Amino acid sequence: MSKPIIVNKFGGGILTKELIPIMKKRIMEQNKKGYQSIAVVSAMPKVTDEILSFVESLKENYEEIIVEKFINNLLLRHKQVALDIHISKEYIANLNIELDKILGKLQLELINTHHNSKSKNSIVTNALEDKLVSYGEKLSAIIMTYYFNSNGIEAVQFLAEEIPIITDDHFKNANIDYLLSEKNLNHKIKNINCTIVIPGFTGITKDGEVATLGRGGTDTTACFIGAALKAESVILWKDVGGVLSADPRIIKIAKTIPFISYLEAEEAGKIIHDKAIQYVKMFKTDVEVSSIANPKLSTKIGEIKNRGRGAKILSVKKDLNLLLITDETLKLNDLLLIVSESFKKHKVDEMILVSNTRYNLQIVAEKSTEIDKVFNEIKSKVEKIELIKVSMIFLVGNFIAKDISNFNDLLVKLDTDLQISAFYFENCKRIEAVIRTENIEKIANSVYKKFIR
Repeated sequence: MSKPIIVNKFGGGILTKELIPIMKKRIMEQNKKGYQSIAVVSAMPKVTDEILSFVESLKENYEEIIVEKFINNLLLRHKQVALDIHISKEYIANLNIELDKILGKLQLELINTHHNSKSKNSIVTNALEDKLVSYGEKLSAIIMTYYFNSNGIEAVQFLAEEIPIITDDHFKNANIDYLLSEKNLNHKIKNINCTIVIPGFTGITKDGEVATLGRGGTDTTACFIGAALKAESVILWKDVGGVLSADPRIIKIAKTIPFISYLEAEEAGKIIHDKAIQYVKMFKTDVEVSSIANPKLSTKIGEIKNRGRGAKILSVKKDLNLLLITDETLKLNDLLLIVSESFKKHKVDEMILVSNTRYNLQIVAEKSTEIDKVFNEIKSKVEKIELIKVSMIFLVGNFIAKDISNFNDLLVKLDTDLQISAFYFENCKRIEAVIRTENIEKIANSVYKKFIR
């Protein structure tokens, strides 16, 4: 490879018949400027949901007619995509043969797995579920490779297992073996000078089982590739603009932020997944979050350029649960054990914030239909517990202690019924508070006007 590399991540929101031609245009622009483009693609819209629905039906009951129907629907859906994006007749016949082959092989694997299964229950293991889910990205990569070639962009595809991208065996949330996969990737593409298409979200264990990378998995694949190949940049293409200073549905004057640091992106969340950002931080790889339709609407993410004070992003989370637990007879570790066991038992997955004093524990969790069960179970084991519906408001930027004081003072002044106030820590990049109010939009606008310029 003699050309500088740009890694492009195209999520499902981009892979529509309206935006795929613009995606092609962006690749052409890069190639014209002398870059080698790598396209990391997600599954086509709604395909992952369709596969997961099939997995659930398979857990309940295996029937060959269900498998056949699923395979046919998946095949027809992707053949229709090929028609919708106008892959030329010269290429579409071979594409259809390849789609028939890969899905026919999957159908045969499912039949054989059922026949060879010794279990009277479901044949679905975490490994099989990962294998099934990975087909969304695989089929997408196959189609986009044919699309590029039929539109004058020389392209090849490499599935994750062909590279291979090696992971551990934590199915559904696997981690990439960086050093081994970096070596494999560089060896695989060292003599390739055209556009390369790689499905995101997937890898393969050392035992040869397909594994998926968890939430934000396509971002993780793109950022890993960017780091491993020392790419000039990784571009996360969106069907909207770059990173906004707030949710425009709440803050009408929200604007695109030109630059945020890696640390700020981590604190903000939802910009790049935690796993993904670790790769680009390693080699200080530049990242851009850009609008596919208008690349000028872009946010660059990189090493901090200056330590100017102030907030860049405001976010709110509504419909949260706050558990207030008080017990003077139990040690904090015992309280935490009671809570964590109950959360695990009832599959309430995410604790957003944990705060404590000597005899009090405050836990903020995502809204869940199981939270009442958690509440009732803990209630029988502690002196006192309250369950309160709350919201959370936070700012991301670079703050000093005075900013935290001003933030708390404003929330008190706005009569938010402040439940957990913000606190300062060294190199503070995020300040957050838990409030109890019905007017979260009004509060958010007041905080935005005060802190974001």
